[in-house]
Amino acid sequence: MHIKTLNSDGVQYGVGMPVIAYFSKKIRSGKALQDATRVTVNGQPMDGAWYFETSDANKGYPIEAHWRPKDFWPAHSHVHVNIPAKGLSAGSGLAFDDSLTLDFTIGPRNIATVNDATHNITVTSDGKQKYQFPVSLGAPNTPTRHGTKVIMEKLPTVCMHDIAGTYYECGIKLDQRLTYDGEYLHAAPWNVHNIQSGVNSSNGCTNLLPADAQTLYSFLEIGDVVQYPNANGKAMQIGDGYGDWNVNWGLW
Repeated sequence: MHIKTLNSDGVQYGVGMPVIAYFSKKIRSGKALQDATRVTVNGQPMDGAWYFETSDANKGYPIEAHWRPKDFWPAHSHVHVNIPAKGLSAGSGLAFDDSLTLDFTIGPRNIATVNDATHNITVTSDGKQKYQFPVSLGAPNTPTRHGTKVIMEKLPTVCMHDIAGTYYECGIKLDQRLTYDGEYLHAAPWNVHNIQSGVNSSNGCTNLLPADAQTLYSFLEIGDVVQYPNANGKAMQIGDGYGDWNVNWGLW
């Protein structure tokens, strides 16, 4: 069984970024992998654990696993991951065929909180408020998930469509992905009135005024945390995106 990681050496991530690995076969036991994995932060051991789930993120890799510590990574730190898995058992009849290491850094503790009661997003950095902007969340029939999300990728422009297939729109700009199925922070120049008036009218995304979207696109990074304590949709799950922080630590 082959392992590869999403994370890359030398990259800076936000404090909510998990270590993400993909497996070429359906793992039957993760015990040997868990026991062998070693993670240090600034040279000091960090406790954490793997959580496994089925995945279609990469063709030929049906299982995805995330490793995270109990709490968010320490800000402004260096993370070293050692996964000496080659030859270890992955369960009956299976063994890993490679070993991996990772070295990446963690940036400032950037936490964005989207408050559906006040219809704004507030961003703190290392505990100090940095920005506050108005937003429009999902309309009643297309609500926004509540819970803790993590920025998965940043795209200057994307094409979007709804689940019902009633529209297909390209050229939506300054997009920061929060879920696999298409919740983003993004600019919504067509929705200025509702954003400024505190009216939820999106298809589940967090609509921002264009200038505000540009500010957050430039400031936030992959792995930064975006919390939705009272959004009007269902609870965020791990399989919806990097929903790791919604899983109780004991279960994890």
